[in-house]
Amino acid sequence: MYEDELVPLFERAGRLYEFRLMMEFSGENRGYAFVMYTSREAAQRAITTLDNFEIRPGKFIGVCVSLDNCRLFVGSIPKDKMKDDILEEMNKMTEGVVDVIVYPSSTDKSKNRGFAFVEVVYEVD
Repeated sequence: MYEDELVPLFERAGRLYEFRLMMEFSGENRGYAFVMYTSREAAQRAITTLDNFEIRPGKFIGVCVSLDNCRLFVGSIPKDKMKDDILEEMNKMTEGVVDVIVYPSSTDKSKNRGFAFVEVVYEVD
């Protein structure tokens, strides 16, 4: 799916300020997007009406609020790496890693989607 189908769907909830569909260099989408609305009410309406929306037969989307947090996006992860593998590698590189969130591929549940979110807690002196 691309913007031509997704933007009209998200516009049902309200006026969009920005829509960013994350893409691979191959031209395929990465399976997620960031949507910014012109009002908080429209954003909440999108979450309420589009979370778990069946976008294709048997295919559902998840829509949630983006939080101000210490979550880092890490892309280009080998698709055969699992959560524990990624967590181990992240802990080798930095302190404070508390969790890794990995989403399975929609076509092969034994593989990841090629990205992860790394939750980091930093101590402030």
